[in-house]
Amino acid sequence: MKGKVVARDGIWRLVGAGALLLIFIVISQNISATWVQAFDQHVGGYIQEQRGPFWTPVAKFFTFMGSGATEFILYFLVAGLLYVKYKMKWETLVIFVGVLGAWLLNSGLKELFERDRPSPEGWLVEVDSFSFPSGHAMVSILFYGLLTYLLWVNVWQTWRVAWGIPLIGAIVILCIGLSRIYLGVHYSSDVLAGYMAGGLVLMGCMQAIRMIRRRRMITSSHKGKYTFFENM
Repeated sequence: MKGKVVARDGIWRLVGAGALLLIFIVISQNISATWVQAFDQHVGGYIQEQRGPFWTPVAKFFTFMGSGATEFILYFLVAGLLYVKYKMKWETLVIFVGVLGAWLLNSGLKELFERDRPSPEGWLVEVDSFSFPSGHAMVSILFYGLLTYLLWVNVWQTWRVAWGIPLIGAIVILCIGLSRIYLGVHYSSDVLAGYMAGGLVLMGCMQAIRMIRRRRMITSSHKGKYTFFENM
């Protein structure tokens, strides 16, 4: 029975990965299509209509949270906690490799598609790279997604309001992407494609973490030691 559940989960992960890849391909191959431009115009226009003295600092804050410098600092803080307190050296390595790989992949995709940014007249922050896909959206869904996943599996059985962790993580990731549209430096399709590409890398990293913990669980059981956390 357990084998059937694992197999079913594996099938759903493949379906999810396939859906993310398909959406990314459709968007990337239709950047100049009328329907993509209409999507960008309507969604981006609505978001930028909300500009004001309250929302602009909020948008800049979330853009800051999605910057490489912020994620670099947060990584070392989180990695130190995971390594020292929980002895999760391989999980910290997965986060590092995943984030580095996502940044490199994003840079490669930007050079491949060479999509120009929206008109600089509408920028509220300065940028100096191509537009597609959004690096903030792509890396934030991976980085904050992994942090959310690792935190949740650690506390969900002992913390009564652990259900809020995935919700908070999703809100942060969503706000980072929306901030790029609000600030005028990305099209809506850039952000959506970034989420799709980053989501693919996230699924791969989560699978790697599951394999690491499964192996740790087997090793611990052979030594007569077993914890629920190691089985997540």
